[in-house]
Order: sequence, then C-alpha cells, then structure tokens
Amino acid sequence: MEKIGRNDPCHCGSGKKYKNCHEKLSGGIESRKKGFMIGAVIVLLIVLAITMIAIDSQSTGANEAPGPAPAGKVWSEAHGHWHDA
Repeated sequence: MEKIGRNDPCHCGSGKKYKNCHEKLSGGIESRKKGFMIGAVIVLLIVLAITMIAIDSQSTGANEAPGPAPAGKVWSEAHGHWHDA
C-alpha cells in the first residue's frame, strides 16, 4: 500500500485532508506516546541524579567535627554533635 501524504485526501472518503481526518487516529497518537515516554525517562533520570547527589552530599563530611572541641565536650561521629566528656 502506498503511503498517504499529510495533504492528500483521506482514504476514508470524507473529502478532508488526511492530516485533518485520520492522521490523528494513527501516527499522531503513537508519536505522542513515544514523546511522553522519552520525557518520562528524562525526568526519572534527573530525579535519580538529584537524589544521588543529595545522598552523597549528606554522607561526605556530615560527621566531621565543625571545629575544635569546646571545653568538656567530645564529638560523636555516630550522632553528628557534641557530647559531654
């Protein structure tokens, strides 16, 4: 079967151009689905990257003492704050 051009008369006999009649029911929907899926994958990858960056920034340096110990205090790496000695 010969491919119908967008500006050719529709094969259903309505007298409309194919782009204004059956194109929306055939290839148009499929291309929108494909575009939606590509967009969803891109958004998912961006969210995953942001999550990984946030997790990495929390794990690096979060348990280091912020400076010299105040008198009578000891830094707890497990809790991330000063404890009484």
